[in-house]
Amino acid sequence: MAKIGLPAEMGNLEKFLDFVVEEAGNQGFPPQRVSEIRLVSEEVLVNIFSYAYQERGGHVSMNCSGGEDVFILDILDRGAPFNILAVPGPDLSSCLSERCVGGLGIYFVKKMTTEIRYVRENGENRLTLIFGKCR
Repeated sequence: MAKIGLPAEMGNLEKFLDFVVEEAGNQGFPPQRVSEIRLVSEEVLVNIFSYAYQERGGHVSMNCSGGEDVFILDILDRGAPFNILAVPGPDLSSCLSERCVGGLGIYFVKKMTTEIRYVRENGENRLTLIFGKCR
């Protein structure tokens, strides 16, 4: 299992994303799928950096594991509780002009992952994102 942990700051975003891309690539995932994993990771991390901590000083850890056909990414933080699974999907039937700005990031996270798990234990959020080689 490969791990990285850094302060929850936008300045560390590329370090986290480089880590995820390298690990997914090392597990033999095709470039298109690696790009999707990177996009999902970016969305989740930016949300954590922006909303999880009321004050500076937060920390994020990522663990990558898996095998030939699956890539598992655990993202851990001690910020505010946030269950991505409880967020309702956007209303895609309304006209673009009637929709609120934003709100599609979590929708794409859910669409691009094979499985998502969330648990809050001992003051820590653990978001597990599971990716198959094919979507």
